[in-house]
Amino acid sequence: MSHIHAFQIEKLRNDFENIITLKREISKVKLVVSEKLTQLKLVYNDLIKTNNKKIFLFCLDSFYFQYKTFAMEMEHIDRYRALMNNRMYCDFYKLYNLIVNHIKENRADMNIAELEMKSYPAYKDLEPFQEYKIEDIKEIHANILFLINQLYGKSMDKNEAIEHYNQNHKVGFSISNFLNTLEYENRLLREQVGLYINYVSFFHISQRKQLNRLFLRMNDFYREVDENININRTFSIDDISNEDKLNRFYIVGEEVKIENILEDTEFANINPTSDTDNIPEPVAASILDATDATAGKTGDVQTTNQ
Repeated sequence: MSHIHAFQIEKLRNDFENIITLKREISKVKLVVSEKLTQLKLVYNDLIKTNNKKIFLFCLDSFYFQYKTFAMEMEHIDRYRALMNNRMYCDFYKLYNLIVNHIKENRADMNIAELEMKSYPAYKDLEPFQEYKIEDIKEIHANILFLINQLYGKSMDKNEAIEHYNQNHKVGFSISNFLNTLEYENRLLREQVGLYINYVSFFHISQRKQLNRLFLRMNDFYREVDENININRTFSIDDISNEDKLNRFYIVGEEVKIENILEDTEFANINPTSDTDNIPEPVAASILDATDATAGKTGDVQTTNQ
């Protein structure tokens, strides 16, 4: 095995260990935050048991809302973490099967019977949040590097055989085309090995990028929860600062003209065929009420005249 190839494989091993370490650190932060949220819920439950007056329940509702928003955000972050776990397994599982199929289809490169081909839980594309064991991910990654090493070793054996073929058989220039073909096929094998190494490298870079983002997000969320929990004071009107009235939107990039900004279901109940199209619901309701009132008065006049 050449020094360059050995260096590349060792580099991938070390980088993968760092990826696994990062995953474990994310799991640790998740555990700490989950414990804090569980404690918050217990405190809330204890408070409503001992303070069951309506006014106290009204006040404690804000506490529950705080817990609920934290729990929902934690659920979203954890869902993203599960997606990353799923994608890691997907990348390595599919690459492993790709290499195995290459070996099976090109038996001249390697004897499949010499290898211990392991099977792993089937990856399901329709279940993107299915989590897979970290041990399975590590084992598949290790086997990928093992198969790459085996293919590279086979290419080195072929290269040595080509170099000594003419010397051993003493048949001269008549096997030139045969040797050229062997060299061509061996170059293809070496290129295949290099391609697999680049596949793994890309997966590492992509996974590190996503996991770093998740780690920062998880840490920021942890600090936010911790800061909110550790605020030991009450708030009053004095805590509202004097600020100028906001009179514009701040938009990143070019100026954008904003019209008809809707909130919630502001226009949801407007009849599309009505003359009150594009009028906010409170205004439209006023117009309709006025119209009904006018119609009622007209009806009264007609009845009187009759």
